[in-house]
Amino acid sequence: MIDNVRTDLSRRADTARSEVEDLIWLMRMAVIGAFAGAIYTELRKPPEQRTWHGKLLGVVPYDFRMPSLEKLRQAYWNPHSPKIFTDRPLGVGWAVNIPTVLRRLGVRSEMTKGR
Repeated sequence: MIDNVRTDLSRRADTARSEVEDLIWLMRMAVIGAFAGAIYTELRKPPEQRTWHGKLLGVVPYDFRMPSLEKLRQAYWNPHSPKIFTDRPLGVGWAVNIPTVLRRLGVRSEMTKGR
């Protein structure tokens, strides 16, 4: 009896582990595809028109320029902004505005007050 339960739990754990690994693989491929797509978008432009920042398919932001400290701060620590997701200052995708997340989770701190 216990061996049957143990075998069943082991089989279910293996299935869950396999599904999580598949999800991680899918996310990794999406990130690689977004990077490749952003670079391809820029390389299709004539050299004088390449800005190395924009939106992939009009939705996913990308920026391959060297960010300033202020740009990094605005992306990851901007308590004055109500936005949770901001454009990533370097790379493809979005950054998470930490003070806004903490404020929405109900964490009360002087550092997260921005309004």
